Amino acid sequence: MTQQCANFFCSQDVVSSLIRAGVPANSKWGALILYMRSISEYDYLSSEQKQQMQNLVMQIIREGDFSEVRFKDIVRRKEQILYQPWNKKLEQTFRETVALIEQTRTQNMLRTKEVRDLRETTINTVTEQNVLEAMVIEIRASFEKVITHMEQDTQDLVEMSYTDSLTKLSNRRAFDRYFQTTLAEYLVTGKPMSLLLLDIDNFKKFNDSYGHRIGDQALVTVAGKLTGYAKKYGTSPNCGFFPARFGGEEFVVVLPGMDRSQAFEDAENLRTIIEEYDFIIRDHNGQVLQKGIKITVSIGVAELNCAWGEEAGSRLVDEADKAMYQAKAKGRNQVCITNGR
Repeated sequence: MTQQCANFFCSQDVVSSLIRAGVPANSKWGALILYMRSISEYDYLSSEQKQQMQNLVMQIIREGDFSEVRFKDIVRRKEQILYQPWNKKLEQTFRETVALIEQTRTQNMLRTKEVRDLRETTINTVTEQNVLEAMVIEIRASFEKVITHMEQDTQDLVEMSYTDSLTKLSNRRAFDRYFQTTLAEYLVTGKPMSLLLLDIDNFKKFNDSYGHRIGDQALVTVAGKLTGYAKKYGTSPNCGFFPARFGGEEFVVVLPGMDRSQAFEDAENLRTIIEEYDFIIRDHNGQVLQKGIKITVSIGVAELNCAWGEEAGSRLVDEADKAMYQAKAKGRNQVCITNGR
């Protein structure tokens, strides 16, 4: 934070305003509130985190409860806001790791059985057959089968490590790999490249109303719409459409070869497709419990600016993030775009 910003947040005017609002003078409450206000200057926080921190400050002032118990509660909630993105990433990584471990365990059991079968085949072949050439052919075929399956196992595990276990979209790890490679290419060529960030509107309320299992179905539904839309581009040499799950209820789409106006058009098409879908809730037996439920998304659009230099990657994501929260602030279920200059 610059010295100018520091002077602003610690100025006598701000302190006087806090005292007039009822904050005890020369107390730890004042220091805490000033710190929380200053958070808005830190670029590593998302727009949502900054807004949550601002709302928490306003809640402190509005309620006027400056007790020790309340202080500890506010500190706890502040920490939750600060570490919320990391907690989401850790939770998602944990789920992916558990899925990989389970897949590895299952594959190891299968391969163990195949190796045992191979042993029996070899013994039986040597015991029952007298023709050396026939023995070699059968034993070689058994080995080839095991090797082929092990190679497929390796390929499956690599694919799983880059796939979100719930939605089957590319996960954050796959996005980072693709994004960095594509970004480097487009910074060199100077061709347009854009990014979309999508967030399911009121997802917490959706989970609270229908349960986490239905919430997971909503995530899968949105992912399916992204996957379906990606087919529009196929293997186009001029532009692409790379969707991934960014974390929680957020999705990201990399659009190499597209400027901001083209990206905005795709974002609006996606928003409409998702909004028009009739989401159906079924029980475990497949019976319809409720239908006609609408899912909407807020989408932020940003275009790469080569003048950003080494900060291009983080700036592009941040600009899309800002645009997405502008869409939410304007009422949700819409697309916003930033100038990115």
